[in-house]
Amino acid sequence: MKNKLYIFLGLVFITLLLFLGSWGLTDSSEARYAEIAKEMYISGDYINPTLLGIKHLHKPPVTYYLTALGYSIFGVNEFGARFFLQVALIFQLLFIFKITLLLYKNEKLAFAASLIYFSFPIAIIAVRSLTTDAYLTTFILGSIYFWLNYKATSKKYFLYLFYLFLGFIFETKGPVGFIVPVIFIITYTLINKQKIEVSIHQFLGFLLFLIVSASWYLAVILSNKDLLDYFINTQLVERVSKNNFNREKPFWFYLVLVPVLSLPWTLFLITYFKNRLKAIIYDKKTDAVLLITFSVLFLILSISTSKLILYILPLFFIIAIFSAKQLIKASLKGIKNISLAFLILIGLFSTGILLSSIINFGIETSLIKTLSIVLFFGLCSILIEKKIKNANVLKPAYLGVLFMLLIISSANHVFGKNELLVNSVKPIAELIKSNSKKNKKVLVYNYLLPSIPFYLNQEIVTINHGQYNANRDIQFEKNEKWKKNLINYFDEVDRARIQRFNKENLFIIKRRKDTLPDTLNILANKLNNQKEFGNYTIYY
Repeated sequence: MKNKLYIFLGLVFITLLLFLGSWGLTDSSEARYAEIAKEMYISGDYINPTLLGIKHLHKPPVTYYLTALGYSIFGVNEFGARFFLQVALIFQLLFIFKITLLLYKNEKLAFAASLIYFSFPIAIIAVRSLTTDAYLTTFILGSIYFWLNYKATSKKYFLYLFYLFLGFIFETKGPVGFIVPVIFIITYTLINKQKIEVSIHQFLGFLLFLIVSASWYLAVILSNKDLLDYFINTQLVERVSKNNFNREKPFWFYLVLVPVLSLPWTLFLITYFKNRLKAIIYDKKTDAVLLITFSVLFLILSISTSKLILYILPLFFIIAIFSAKQLIKASLKGIKNISLAFLILIGLFSTGILLSSIINFGIETSLIKTLSIVLFFGLCSILIEKKIKNANVLKPAYLGVLFMLLIISSANHVFGKNELLVNSVKPIAELIKSNSKKNKKVLVYNYLLPSIPFYLNQEIVTINHGQYNANRDIQFEKNEKWKKNLINYFDEVDRARIQRFNKENLFIIKRRKDTLPDTLNILANKLNNQKEFGNYTIYY
């Protein structure tokens, strides 16, 4: 079974890398991380991350470091920015296999859990656009795996790896990342009635954790006054208790989202818990550990006012394991039904992507490439359906993997030809670059567009007129150099700077739904050209 796992991981990795850099950075999250890492990589300052020349100390730096490492290997481009995310997913799949194997001692079950996890759309979404969540989930799964391995073998190096990965978690997302492994370990220890271990190795391991987790924080706090208070109150307490980041969702948000993102495996889970819930609670210790861990984490995430889709990614390894358990025990009818569900999904998706190439739905595609993708995966579906016996419990999981590979391949093609539709402003940057004007000056009205300087390799000016993400945090700046990159439209002196820009080498970018205020509108009217790019308008 391990040979099949490595073949699966190799196939997935190759598919993930194909055309990974074929579409531009998406705004604003991916472009923000990519630009911060670029500025870090170019400046060589790995202590004080900056965004458009202004300190950006909102998050610890592991995501920036890995992205900068990608730049050092592959160059400053989209492929370099996204490369290590794909590596992270491969490690997630490997860790899920290993965790399931340690918990249940069943290789087929472990392999099924890994296959099913890959078939979840959320696992793929997390690695096709640059964010912290894929890295965080990888370190969480790694910490759980090393802890379980230590408990199973008593080998000390697994204990140190556990503490090392806890440090990586802290340097990726801060203390909030500990919730998953801590709740899992507490639940596992209580249900299995294990004693809390106290030893010199536990002490040294914890010391390793402190060194790793505190290294960047100590360095950046020492160089920035009042940063400790900012981390505790703004980034930790207020993130949980207040909606400071415009991410507020209702309590039931994840209650709807998780089952939808788990389809069609959700149907299997309903059957599994319907038949076994009482037995799980009273008899099956391992199932109870996973179920309680999931329930507690789900409740905590639902109570928090700050909610994003990828926040629940660390829970999906548990869903994958329970889905695999039901699949292994499924009847022939159940296997046929879930297989049919994936065949229908493959058919519907293939039909949709093919129709988009024939009929103009506002999505540009190549008919030949689309047809090639559809025919290839259609043939693979037929081979799996015909060559794998209906009694093979892994058949639905294979079809789930095939469905996800189809989506990845199609998305690479569609994204590359429709960059504006996926909120990439790379075409705007290319227009500016192609213009012959010297000493170009780019103004972005009331919005943060970090991908523009990423592609232009020059500084831009953001005009803040009340939009929350255009309101930059300047409290840790020690001088006024930041003013060249930011104009506060509400400040009369700042607003007067707009009138001094030379219209001969000027570009103004705004969102189409925004209306330029008087001072900026007068300047825009002096420019000769205006062009629409998806959700944006550019004056030049």
